[in-house]
Amino acid sequence: MSTPETPHTSPTTSPHTPPSTSAAAQGEWERRILAELDRRAPELLELAGDLIRIPSENPAGDCSAVAAFTAGWLNEHGIEARIHAVDDVPDAGPGRVNVVARLRPEHLPAEAPGAATADAAVPDTAASGAVQQAADGTVPDTATSAPSPAGTSAPRHLALAGHYDVVPIGATERWDFPPLAGDVVDGYLRGRGASDMKAGLAGQMLSMVVLRDLGVPLAGPITFAAVCDEETGGATGSPWVLEHGMLDGVTGAVIAEPAERGFPTIGQKSLNKLRITIDGAPGHGSLQPLHGTSANLLAARAALALQDLWKMEAEPPESVRPLIADSVDYAEARTGDGPGAYRPGISQVFSHVTVNIGTLHGGTGVNVVADRAVLEVDTRIPIGLRRADVNARVIELLAEAGVHVAGEDSQAGEQAPAGGHTPNARIEVAAQASEANWTDKDDPIVVELVGALREVVGPESKGVLQWASSDARFFRAHGIPVLQYGPAELPCVHGFNERCRVADVVDAAKVFALTAVRYLGLAGA
Repeated sequence: MSTPETPHTSPTTSPHTPPSTSAAAQGEWERRILAELDRRAPELLELAGDLIRIPSENPAGDCSAVAAFTAGWLNEHGIEARIHAVDDVPDAGPGRVNVVARLRPEHLPAEAPGAATADAAVPDTAASGAVQQAADGTVPDTATSAPSPAGTSAPRHLALAGHYDVVPIGATERWDFPPLAGDVVDGYLRGRGASDMKAGLAGQMLSMVVLRDLGVPLAGPITFAAVCDEETGGATGSPWVLEHGMLDGVTGAVIAEPAERGFPTIGQKSLNKLRITIDGAPGHGSLQPLHGTSANLLAARAALALQDLWKMEAEPPESVRPLIADSVDYAEARTGDGPGAYRPGISQVFSHVTVNIGTLHGGTGVNVVADRAVLEVDTRIPIGLRRADVNARVIELLAEAGVHVAGEDSQAGEQAPAGGHTPNARIEVAAQASEANWTDKDDPIVVELVGALREVVGPESKGVLQWASSDARFFRAHGIPVLQYGPAELPCVHGFNERCRVADVVDAAKVFALTAVRYLGLAGA
């Protein structure tokens, strides 16, 4: 299979350089910031607990209460924040609201946060240097990051971002404590969202307030974006904020997604979810297999045939192979024999197409030959393969199983022939699909955050790949170098008894603040 000619990468260097700052001045500011965050650690935990106690499960996705609290807290602490209701997306659902705030140093021209309103036009792609998404929400295959013009005098602009929607609580009786506790017990912050990712949001919020309260003379602005609709991959959160120009001018971003202590994620596999509808010919169940064609049987054959996607070989670009190697080492170091532990070999996830038959349902009754079956398939594609390559192979494998697809990709709006066979299936590609994407490990935003981690957490800290996907793909599609780091107890993310170590919550806030100072630089030094 071919290597992508235009992978979704971020610029390897920032278009802007922060002002020269004396080491003594920089060090003194950093000492003051760290001391202030230690002093205000109880306030940080109280803020995180308040966020946890506000319901924001998705589905259903109503985030109006948590958005009101977030914007209100920031405004009360001197950082102007605005709530933006998503009212231009059909069937968005109630409570789809996002919060955008800005910390702009006094020496820079004033600008309101989230200046682009909900009804403002989306910026022109050529003018903004950003790659817009297709109307159906799919990130285009040709999307690449577009750096700002070299030599510009504009300062760097940092975005701190995250989502405040959380996955459903599930069966409350299976929790050992109230799911929305928001309390601290035995050194852990507890409750849904403690790890994913309200504690991370709280750390970003307080770090901005501390920078403001201390009067740190940052050389560039910070925009904070707290969004809805991440957990279901919807279009009303980060994609909406980006498309409405609210992060225009941002040169680097940190998303507070849960990460293992010391290991931020700087890239991810392609997201490619398929819905395959297969038609059979109904008949009386007593005559199978002599009469009628069972769609369920075809679906079972298709599910087995698609496992061969694992055999596809990826050829990643040379520039990204060191990152893959680091990620392999990281993953294998975390394998074991205990309950829930990953098995040795888990690192193959970074070089293979994974295939999950998420749902398979069909038929109308046990005594009727199934006339229709539907498979929902989740494939994640490694760096070095493109969705077009994988989906072409999907068509081939289905045909070998007797499932003949009329259109290779519903996104293209084309009806392709089914190799001389009568078509009996169609494929729909889920919205928000994306190519594999990453930020270069030498980009300044990665260098500064990893450097801060090595001081706060430990010298072994480094960026790695994630095998899942997140809002980071939308930032990269808009030309914004981004990485993800937030406090978390990873085994309990999306599970019962979600919690997060208090020490990690405080350390993450320190990392956010140090990254801001080092990435933006200090003015007048």
